[in-house]
Amino acid sequence: MNNSQKDTTYGGIFKSTFLFSFVQVIRILVGVIKNKIVATLLGAEGMGIMSIFQSSMNFIKTGAGLGISQSAVKDISEANASGEKVKIYRTISIVLRVVMLTSLLGAVITVTMSPLLSKWGFGDSKYTLSFVLLGIAVFFEVFVENQLAILKGMRQLQSLAKASICGSVVGLVTGVPLYYILGVKGIVPSFIVTAFTIFLVTRYFVNKVKYEKVSIPLRQVLKESSPMVKMGVSLMLVTLIGTLFALIIAAYLRSHGGLSIVGYYNAGDVIVSSYIGVIITAMSTDYYPRISAVNSDNKKLTEEVNAQSEVGLLMAFPLVVIFVFFSPLFINILYTSEFQASINYTDFAIIGSVIVICSNCMGMILLAKQASSIFLVSVIGQRIICLAAFILLYSAFGLRGLGYAYIFLGVLHIVLMSIIMKTKYNIQFNKRVIVQLLLVISVILLSRYVRGIEIIYWRYSIGVTLILLTIIYSYYYMKKYMGIDIIKSFNSRLKSKLHK
Repeated sequence: MNNSQKDTTYGGIFKSTFLFSFVQVIRILVGVIKNKIVATLLGAEGMGIMSIFQSSMNFIKTGAGLGISQSAVKDISEANASGEKVKIYRTISIVLRVVMLTSLLGAVITVTMSPLLSKWGFGDSKYTLSFVLLGIAVFFEVFVENQLAILKGMRQLQSLAKASICGSVVGLVTGVPLYYILGVKGIVPSFIVTAFTIFLVTRYFVNKVKYEKVSIPLRQVLKESSPMVKMGVSLMLVTLIGTLFALIIAAYLRSHGGLSIVGYYNAGDVIVSSYIGVIITAMSTDYYPRISAVNSDNKKLTEEVNAQSEVGLLMAFPLVVIFVFFSPLFINILYTSEFQASINYTDFAIIGSVIVICSNCMGMILLAKQASSIFLVSVIGQRIICLAAFILLYSAFGLRGLGYAYIFLGVLHIVLMSIIMKTKYNIQFNKRVIVQLLLVISVILLSRYVRGIEIIYWRYSIGVTLILLTIIYSYYYMKKYMGIDIIKSFNSRLKSKLHK
C-alpha cells in the first residue's frame, strides 16, 4: 500500500468511525433523557410495563426482520461497487420488497401472538389489545431497521448519520408528551407514534438515493433474495443465541448468588457494552459495506481488517484507560455507591471488549463472504464453551470471575476467527495490530493498579499523566503512521464553518 492509498484508507476509516461514534453518543444521550423523563412520569411500575412491551417488540423484531438489516448490506454494496446501474436498481428494488414482507410478518406475528404475549408478560389477557396495537409499531420499526441497509450499502454515510440522529430526537419529542398526557395508557400509543415519525424521517433520507424502481414478480423476488435471507436468518439466530446466553447466565446468577449479584452484573455489562459498543457499532456501520464490496479480494480484505482494527484500537486506547481509572466515579453517577461491586466485573470485561474490537473485524469477513454455516457453527460453539467458562469462573472467583470469563470469550473469539481466516482465506493480523492490542491491554492493567494507590496526590498525578500519555500516543501514531492529523482536520473544518 503506497502512502496516498494508506492516507486515504486510514483517513476514511477514521472519519467514518468518528462520525458514527458521535451518532451513537447522541443516541445514548437521547435514551438517557427519555428514560429519566419516563421514570419521573410513570414511576417504577410504569417503567416495568414499558420494559415488557419493549422486550417483546425487540424479540419479534429480531425474528421477523430475518437479519435483512445486515445481510442486505452485502448485496447492495456489491451492486454499488460494480457501478452497473441496472444491477443497483434491481438490488434496491428487491431489498425494498423483502423489507415490506418482513415488516408485514412482524405485524402479523405480534397480532397473532398478542394473547400469549399478554399472558407471558403480565400473567393475564388484560393487555391483549395493547399487543395487537403494538403490531403497528413493530411494522414500522422492522421497516426502518431494514431499509437503513440501503443507505449503508450505498455508503451514504452523511445521510445515514443524519437519519439516525434526527430519528432519535424526533422520536423523543413526539413520543414523550403522550406519557405526560395519558400516563401508563400512553405507552403503546407512544411506541406507535415514535416508530411512525422515525419511519418518516428515515424514509426522507432513503428517498434521496437516486434509483429507478424495477418491477419484479414476487416469485422472482423470493428466488433472488434467498441468499440474502439465508445469511440474514443465520444472523438472526446468532442474535437469539446471544439473548438466550444472557438469560441463562442471569438465571444461574439469580439461583446461586441472588438478585443483587444479577443487578451488579447487569449494571456492569450495560456500562461496558455501551461504552465500547459506541466504537464497535460505529466501526461496523461503514466497515461491513466496505469489505462486502471487495469480498472476493483477500489481499484487499487483509488490508481492510488490519487498518480497521488499528484505527479502532487507537481510538479506544485513551477511552478505556479513562474508563478504568474513573470507573468508581462513573458508577456513582450512573447508578449509586451500592453498585461499586460492579467494578470487579468491569475492570476485566473491558479487556475482553478491547479484544472483541479486533476479533469482530475478522468475524465480519465471514458475513461478507456469505459463509453463513461456518459463522453460525463457530458462534454456537463459542457460546457453549463460554457458558461453561462463565459458570466455572463465577463459582471460583465471584463477580471478578465473570470478568475473567469475558476475557476468555474475547480470546477464544479472536483465536478461532484468526485460525479460520488464515486457513481458509490466508487473512491474518499484521504485527502492528498485535503490538497495539497488547499495549492497550497492558496500560488498562496499569491504570487499574494506579487507581488503587492510597495516597490521593500520587494516584491522580500518575493517573492523569497516564491518560495524557495515551492521548498523545494515539494522536502522534495516527499522524505518523496513518496520515491522520486530528487537530489539523478539526481546525480546517472549523475554519470552513466560520467562513460560510
